[in-house]
Amino acid sequence: MEAMSEGPAKNTLEVGTNGAGEVVVNHPDLQPDENGVGHIVFSPAQARNLAYLLQQKAHAAEEEQTEARRKAAEAIPVDRASQALVSGQPVPPDRSHTELKDNGQQKDYVVLTAEERAKGFVRPVRRTYRHLKCGGVTTMSEAIAETYARDPGFYSGTFCVDCCAHFPISSFGQEGEFVWIDDGSKVGS
Repeated sequence: MEAMSEGPAKNTLEVGTNGAGEVVVNHPDLQPDENGVGHIVFSPAQARNLAYLLQQKAHAAEEEQTEARRKAAEAIPVDRASQALVSGQPVPPDRSHTELKDNGQQKDYVVLTAEERAKGFVRPVRRTYRHLKCGGVTTMSEAIAETYARDPGFYSGTFCVDCCAHFPISSFGQEGEFVWIDDGSKVGS
């Protein structure tokens, strides 16, 4: 809890999180009026300070929720056999989906099934990455992004729209050519 006060300690407003992903505001001296309603009056400076603290604590509560979901997802093993194509079709045994179109992309891409992705993500769902060699920025489909988030090591390569080609990505400990736009971390880690 962080305190916000301009007066004696008895008027201290506390803002914090409760460990359950919620923001809590405490005021120990709040007395309800004749209608049973409690009022807190702020100066403009106090209101700005409270808004700042609430934003900080809201961010902290969201981080707690995200971390709890990530830990829960980590506890569920990934079933890599649960695969389909982005189009929703089954993965063809002849791998005909890997034939390249004129723009260099495959006809279709393998992803974890929607049911497998629904088990939770161990990384954030990020859709856009930069190719470090050319500087090009590529945005992938939601299903591919969720597959990366569920199992970061699922893919061995990815596509660059500027180069019109596939390249290897980093694979836990190996350097790759692609970084996520959101945070600069290597794609596949």
